[in-house]
Amino acid sequence: MMHSKSLYLKHFILAIGLCLLPPLAWSKVDEDLKAVYLFRFALLADWSGTGINSEYIEYCVTSNSEVTKRLQSIVESKSDLARFHLLLSGHSAETCHILFVEQANVGQIVQLKQQYPHALLVGDGVDFIASGGMIAFIKVRNRIRPLIARANVRQTGVRLRSQLLEVSELYNGGEV
Repeated sequence: MMHSKSLYLKHFILAIGLCLLPPLAWSKVDEDLKAVYLFRFALLADWSGTGINSEYIEYCVTSNSEVTKRLQSIVESKSDLARFHLLLSGHSAETCHILFVEQANVGQIVQLKQQYPHALLVGDGVDFIASGGMIAFIKVRNRIRPLIARANVRQTGVRLRSQLLEVSELYNGGEV
């Protein structure tokens, strides 16, 4: 009987602790998850129909945030497979497979699509998708999930593997 009370107390304290975790701890988890998703997106997509020949997976970002720093760290740990490009102040890359854009308006998205026609443009929220983005991070039941606009992806010639589609929400012209 004493053992079960002790176990109950431990579970109770753990539950209280989880409820009291500061929002910063959860946002760090979200940032880490976004970076891992960004890295994995390229492994779950096929550029063979685009004519892009590259011996590396080219990851490009348009801002220097915590998510991009974490992505850079992941990419640099896989230097035989991938390269990282920070597209700031006139810097550009010849090729981008994954292009992470945290803040963009419709005009910027159109420009990036013209400059990198075979890149998967990834951002945040339904508005990013509605503005022409291809994959966005959204919260579903308090968890980060990819939202994919297949019509926008189709324009790139990139084919997404079923494993990515299975773990994602699909965007259908204003509806998730």
